[in-house]
Amino acid sequence: MVSATQDQTTQDQKDQQSTDTGDTPTEVKSGDLVYRFEGSLGDLYPIGLFEEGIRFHNQFEGRVVAGPCAGARIFGLDQFMLRPDGVGLIIAPEIIDTGTERVSVDVRGYVVPPGGIQMPPLDVIAAPGFEFPPLDFRVVGSATIRTAAPRLAALNRTVVALEGTVNMGTGRLEVEARAL
Repeated sequence: MVSATQDQTTQDQKDQQSTDTGDTPTEVKSGDLVYRFEGSLGDLYPIGLFEEGIRFHNQFEGRVVAGPCAGARIFGLDQFMLRPDGVGLIIAPEIIDTGTERVSVDVRGYVVPPGGIQMPPLDVIAAPGFEFPPLDFRVVGSATIRTAAPRLAALNRTVVALEGTVNMGTGRLEVEARAL
């Protein structure tokens, strides 16, 4: 019978051998930068005003500027719900595409308005022609990652914490993901 410790030692040895040959699954430790990206939001498409808030769907796209996939395109659909208290809930399946490798990122999080800002009522935000002010809202969340790319295989065992900002007035989006 093989123990879990022996299995982990064997996997660690395989990871080290892969590192030596250049086909490495990147070793990911708590606190490691997994990616940082800069991008922009597409148009916000309000789906409607519901009891729990306004539901939006919007595309986003950008570039990974740091981490193992630096230079890659990142994009996805943000299924966003803005609550009456001004906090937004994020459900965003993302794709990181290096051109030869693809990574799926399943994001869950929150968008928090700047302190001291009084958000307008939801019916005002839902009205045609409403424009968000050019203010940075804080982005916090977490994500799980899946990839079939051998070089990035360790990401399949990684959960990341997300921190960043989104400016819904200008569309600017900056997010950093670090391993937990």
